[in-house]
This record gives sequence, structure tokens and C-alpha cells, in this order.
Amino acid sequence: MDGIIVVNKSYGVTSHQVVQLIRRLFPGVKAGHSGTLDPVATGVLPVCLGRATRIAEYIMEHPKTYRAAVTLGKTTDTEDSAGTVTGSWPVPRLERSRVEETLSGFQGSIEQIPPLYSAVKYQGKPLYRWTRSGKEVPRKTRRAEIYRIELLEFNPEREPQLVVEVQCSKGTYIRTLAVDIGHAIGCGGHLQALTRLAVGPFTLDSAFTPEMIEHLSREERAGELIKPMDSALTLMPALYLDQVKVKALKNGQLVEIEVPEIKEEPEEGGMGEKVRIYDRDGSFKAIARMEKGRTGARLKTLKYLSS
Repeated sequence: MDGIIVVNKSYGVTSHQVVQLIRRLFPGVKAGHSGTLDPVATGVLPVCLGRATRIAEYIMEHPKTYRAAVTLGKTTDTEDSAGTVTGSWPVPRLERSRVEETLSGFQGSIEQIPPLYSAVKYQGKPLYRWTRSGKEVPRKTRRAEIYRIELLEFNPEREPQLVVEVQCSKGTYIRTLAVDIGHAIGCGGHLQALTRLAVGPFTLDSAFTPEMIEHLSREERAGELIKPMDSALTLMPALYLDQVKVKALKNGQLVEIEVPEIKEEPEEGGMGEKVRIYDRDGSFKAIARMEKGRTGARLKTLKYLSS
């Protein structure tokens, strides 16, 4: 059984617990998620099954979209609503235009300091373990990309005051973004609630709750849950090859091709990029890197995923 189940993770459940559920429902099938969601967050969590676990790293590279509720005037030690309040300040009188102007300042490339309660490692140990032991350790800034940030709700008289939609790169801490927004407004803040709306091509509309997954599994309708592996790779160009070239890639050989052989070109891709490899019958076979060759281009196998 190879493919991807797009889970709508519930509040209070860990990403690991979701994977454990999938493993229980599909005994003997290898499973792993492709990007942790905090227990207090909900939404899209792709879980890879079988050979699809080998493409989890590519799914993690996809842009992600979140809906985040931000409470102003209070900071917490975890940067979200699960933590202990560490400071409280009056919220200034706000106009929507000022809030939108503040948010626009976060669009583009930003630097973040990882939360004290995060899995970023220092000397081989996650920051949250250092924090729980009462030891303060240095945290290096990390760069993130905010592709889009939009104010969805503005509630100046109640909490949460802001609800925003954010599309961002891998490694972005939305908790930290909420804190930084609060500081920019001048009163501090924290993340009240978070829903992941999309991971690349996978959206909340097509995600299954754990209850739905259990029900369909009991009804022996697992086929309705599982998306094919290549559905996660639509940002890569598609390349269709004859059996001789497919076999050569399977054996780890470099394969010379003509660039016009690409049949499906996404918005981004081309020379030096990863490509999806199919045989002439349309069966997904591998992920390869396309490089400049002597007469056109050549392919180098990254992952051979077919049996």
C-alpha cells in the first residue's frame, strides 16, 4: 500500500498520535507524517504510506498556508495559548489600516528566533528539553519566507483581535510570527489558535478527520482515503520516457534526453530541477534531477519509487 492520506488533525492530538492511528488501521504498512503540527494546532497533515514515505522530504519543501488567530497584549512562554502568561500590556487603539500596514512589513524574507519550546536542536538536544530543565541556551536566527499575509478579521474590542492568513516557506514559526506582530504593534502578543489550510497541493477541503479515516477503514473503503504518490509532486515537471531509459534510471545510470521530451511544465522548473519520471503508459516511476548534458540534458536518479 503506497500513497498519501491527507489528515485533518484535531486539536490536542500530536502528529505522532495521528501516525500511530494510521499504523493501527493499516497494520504492517510503513507510515510517517511530512511536517509536524503542534498539538494545539489543527488542519492539514499529510501522512505517507509505504514507498511514499521516501518522498516526505519533498512534501516538507512545499509552501504552507495557515489561518492564525493572534491575541494582542499578552505574551506567553510557549508563544501560544498553551503557555503561561509572561507579560501583559494595554492594547493601543487600533485602526484596520494601521494593522494591515504592520502586517505588510512581514511579507518577504524575514528572520525569526525559534521558540524556547521547539524541536530545534542545540548540542544535539531539542530546545524544549533545555527549557524544561531550566537552562537557557543560545538560539540562532533562522530565515523564513512569507509569500502572503492577509488580515481576515479585525476585532479591536475582543480577543483574538486579529485573524490572519499566511502562506509561507518550510521552517516558518507562526507562533513567533504572532509574537513579532504583537511587538510591531507595540503591545506584545501570542498565537491563540492555528489551522493549517494547505501543504502544497493538499488542502483542508480534501482532508479526512481521524473519525472519517477509522470509519472508511472499517468499511473497507481505504481506496477513498489514499492519494497517489505523484499527487504530492505536481510542482515538478513531468517527463515520459521509454522503457529502456526508465530501466537505466532504475539501475542508477545517467540518461541523456532531449529537453522537448518534457510534456508537463509547471510554473517553476527546468534545467537543474527535479522532475517526475513516468513510463509511456503514464505509470509514475521515479524522481530525477535534470542537468545540462552534452547535446541536451541528462537525468540522474534521486528516488526510484516503482516496484
